[in-house]
Amino acid sequence: MALATILTLAAGCAGTSQGQPVVLRSIGPSEGTLRLLSVAGYVEDGSTDPRVDWVTEFEHLTNCRVNYTQVPTADAIPATFQRHGTGYFDGVVAPPAVAGELVEAGLIAPLNTAIISGYTAISPTLRTQRAVTSKGKIYGIPYTWNAYALGYATSAVRPAPQAWSALFDPASATRYTGRIMLPDDPFTIAMAARYLMSARPSLGITDPYELTASQFGAAVGVLRSVRPNVNVYYSQDAQVIDGLATGSAVLGAVLPGHVDILARAGSKVAAADPAQGTTGSVASWLMNAQTRSPNCMYKWLAWSLTPPVQQQVASWNSTAPVNAAACAGFGTSICGRYHVADQAFLNKVAFAHRPATDCGNGRRDCVAWAGWQTAWRSIIGLPAR
Repeated sequence: MALATILTLAAGCAGTSQGQPVVLRSIGPSEGTLRLLSVAGYVEDGSTDPRVDWVTEFEHLTNCRVNYTQVPTADAIPATFQRHGTGYFDGVVAPPAVAGELVEAGLIAPLNTAIISGYTAISPTLRTQRAVTSKGKIYGIPYTWNAYALGYATSAVRPAPQAWSALFDPASATRYTGRIMLPDDPFTIAMAARYLMSARPSLGITDPYELTASQFGAAVGVLRSVRPNVNVYYSQDAQVIDGLATGSAVLGAVLPGHVDILARAGSKVAAADPAQGTTGSVASWLMNAQTRSPNCMYKWLAWSLTPPVQQQVASWNSTAPVNAAACAGFGTSICGRYHVADQAFLNKVAFAHRPATDCGNGRRDCVAWAGWQTAWRSIIGLPAR
């Protein structure tokens, strides 16, 4: 398997210089220990299922012993990362909002992607996503990705949905009152903004994660208007699968992996890609700016991109691999539903990044992430924190 260890060794520096992270120029000898932080499912060594293990071979090939800590949710990552102290974790796999928080806090090192074997196999669309790029530097290596689709029960939803209006136009959504599901996630506001990009072009939305107060208000208004039609705001995969399998939900914004599981179980469900494009997210590996094992971490980054690892992690999590070569190993089921090899589809996915007041173009009048979180709690009926 292609690993970063095949590269020229020992020209790089480790640790920091005068408090600043040092970017390696090449990869040197292993330090011996690699400490990783993740939610369940992203670092598997066979202890969950002996058939699912992409850690053991890495340890044998690199002499980097992997110690990993799991947290119950991605929201717990920042506090756990900092609580263990400077330099404890060498790497963390994080979703967009968390990745943005860690990068903004100066806790993550910029990466030299030229020395990461397999990096160029990743689609440029995924490589340049805003969640892990800042001021011309790259801070994260894509690991897996998701993009939302319109999931529906084929016997109850006719004709098949074709656009976000099926969920966000009150006249359409009313047809399925009490049987619609949406993700319990502030980024669902971006989904409504994606709908508004075509439904109300006069709003001038160009990035559904960079919204001025008026644009943000319009997206929140859409979600409030369809609130009576929503049966569940889901946070667990099991809620989606149970809802569509039992008929308590017949339509919703779901992930292709959900539909794949249901279809293989014999449920009469399907997924439609919204004509105007969709929203999605990428889970990325990040390296601690104060890492004690930069060489092991770079080797892990390269290892995470190899087709066998990509196949395992994507299959285990029902997500899309970032290296399309992995698709040859497990057929077209997941890869087909996610359009992994379809660059035209990827170009229509607005991948999530942490919203900030800085909208770009010199403007600083966008709604920041804290505003998204507060608005979302209000939409679903929770008190403000």
